[in-house]
Amino acid sequence: MDTATVIWIIVGIVVVLAIIGVIAVVASRRGREQREKKRRADQQRAEEMRRDAEARALDARENEAKATRAQADAQQAQVDADRLRQEADQRQSQAQELRAHSEKQSRHADEIDPTVDTRHGGRHDDPATGVGTADERQETTKARHTDPPPSQSTENRT
Repeated sequence: MDTATVIWIIVGIVVVLAIIGVIAVVASRRGREQREKKRRADQQRAEEMRRDAEARALDARENEAKATRAQADAQQAQVDADRLRQEADQRQSQAQELRAHSEKQSRHADEIDPTVDTRHGGRHDDPATGVGTADERQETTKARHTDPPPSQSTENRT
C-alpha cells in the first residue's frame, strides 16, 4: 500500500471519529437538555401539586372551623333550650301555686259569705250574680239569651 492510501485511510478514520464525536456531543447535549426540561416540568408539576395540597388543607381547616362553630351553636341552642325549659317549669309551678292560692281564697270567701250554700258543693245560691256552679252559670246564660228583651213603654219615647 502506498503512503497516500494509508494517509487517506487515517484521515477517513479521523473524520469518522470526529463525526462520531460530534454526534456524541450533540446527543449528550440533547439528553441533558431533555433531562433538564423534564426536571423543570417535574418541578413545576410538584409545585402545582403542593399548591393544590395547601389549598385543600386550607379548605379542610375551614370546614373543621365551620363544624366546630356549628357544634358550638348546637351546644348553645341546647343550653338555651334547657334554660327555657327550666323557666317554663318555674312559671308552670308558679301558675299552679297562684291557681291553688286563688281557689283557696275563693273557698275562704265562700265560707265567709253568708249567702253561699257550701253544704252541697255549690258555690253560690244566687245565679244572677254570675257566681256559682257551672250548671247555674249555664242556666243563667241561657235564660239571658232566650228571654225576649223587655218592651219599652211609650212613656219613655219622646
